[in-house]
Amino acid sequence: MFAQANADSLLRVLKTAKEDSNKANLLTELSAVYFQTDVEKSKDYGWQVLQLSTKLNWDRGMLRGHNLIARCNAMQNNLPEALKHFQDALVIARKMKNPLFEGMLLSAMSAVYATNNDYDKALENALQAKKVYEAAGINDKSSLMINIGYLYIRQNKLKEALMYYEEALRIEKQYGTPATRGELANIYLNIGGVYVRQKDLAKALESYLTAAAMLKELHHDSHLTYAYTNLGEVYLRMAKRESTTPIPDSLSSKDLCMQRSLQYLQMGEVMSKQHDLIDARSEVATNMAQLYRLMGDYDKSFVYLERYAKLKDTIYNAEKEKDFARIEAQFYVRRQTDSLNYLNKLKDKEITQRKVERNSAIALVLLAGIISLLLINRQKLKHKQKTDMAEAEARRREELASQQLADFTRSIQEKNDLLEQFSAELEKYRVQQPDANEQAEKENSLQLLQRSVILNDEQWAGFQALFNKVHTGYISRVKDKFPDLTTAELRSILLTKLGLSNKEMAAMLGVSLEAVRVSKHRLLKKIHLPEDTKLEDWVNTI
Repeated sequence: MFAQANADSLLRVLKTAKEDSNKANLLTELSAVYFQTDVEKSKDYGWQVLQLSTKLNWDRGMLRGHNLIARCNAMQNNLPEALKHFQDALVIARKMKNPLFEGMLLSAMSAVYATNNDYDKALENALQAKKVYEAAGINDKSSLMINIGYLYIRQNKLKEALMYYEEALRIEKQYGTPATRGELANIYLNIGGVYVRQKDLAKALESYLTAAAMLKELHHDSHLTYAYTNLGEVYLRMAKRESTTPIPDSLSSKDLCMQRSLQYLQMGEVMSKQHDLIDARSEVATNMAQLYRLMGDYDKSFVYLERYAKLKDTIYNAEKEKDFARIEAQFYVRRQTDSLNYLNKLKDKEITQRKVERNSAIALVLLAGIISLLLINRQKLKHKQKTDMAEAEARRREELASQQLADFTRSIQEKNDLLEQFSAELEKYRVQQPDANEQAEKENSLQLLQRSVILNDEQWAGFQALFNKVHTGYISRVKDKFPDLTTAELRSILLTKLGLSNKEMAAMLGVSLEAVRVSKHRLLKKIHLPEDTKLEDWVNTI
């Protein structure tokens, strides 16, 4: 309602505006207003800003116009075009010798490259932005340091990532205000994540506890959810003795570590449900499954393992993934591109240089998008953009399918591990002759676990579709080469291709271990392979 009223007011003024920089400013305001509700209309006003500013030969206006057009294209997932206009704006910023705008636009380009997982290009632009800021004496650049740290994380360069996160921490402590205390807490979360990867659990614990205390004080519940989940994971890793550095004497007790892990994971579970954070719920579930397994409570471990599998299915559901990507992209694009327009306003109102510097840092766009390199010839550019976009989309789908298939395989393996342990525990109960009711309950749980591993026909169909995305044409090649294979034999070949053991295959197919061995032996004879040939070796030759 307010946005539309503001737009109506601006449109009335626009009707009588002269063709000068003031009209360009009005068009800029209209683009900003419609950006929240109608991106296409916002882009149209951005083009009007660019055309009028070009006519006036007004560099500042042309820079604004390119930025407005770029951010709208980014919102529409037309990232190649967004990149082009960010680059055009960068040329103007350098011509104006404005390091604030130059650094921001380099950061924006870094963000666009990062959306396509081109972390080398993303890092190259981010480091250029850092040099520009340093040469201009701009010290308050913690957001840029965080982005660079993230890019090094993506390249698995933990030492470099930690260095930039710590630099961001130093900057935020020096220049931060009470209003940015949440940003400081998030830096501690990032640092804790690096320490976890380095298996320095004592330092990870210290960072996460510091972040949790700040976030609780600020009532930032969504981020606090992740802090609690991370703390639960660290205590679990301590209980499993995964640390490569000494654990504090106060936490030398395995039982104490498991108790604290359970405490934080339970808090994370409650809050992740309250705020509908599916990825956090997934992390809680997999950690709970491991924790209860470590405690010897296989019933609860099984429950959380099943919950984890369902949550992962939800996360990797294609339509859900698109929704998540769209929501995340909109959030980050707004943060990134609005900052340039905001800086213009700050300069117009002659706000202090300190505040201008603080608002010059822009956030890194993390999710979903496709980019391509710009070519001088525009016709070649369009052709290459379409080709690169199609290839990138294909890569993204293949990576997603590979991850789903890996999760599927790991889930089966985890269930089988759990099945073995549960069976062993049940055998102990039989020996000890427990209460008949309790024995029956355990037997029912074991049967439930066994049934959960066996795939029905519908699940097999879904599995084959997923398998074919990862190993394109493999099933067709097998069928063409051996058209008389039975369904059971084809399933054996596919599961062998995934590297599942005979025991795991037996559980999935609902047959005995001996039946799997006999089936493999008959299969080798049917396809006329030598006696000493292993099916595991042969499946990789197709």
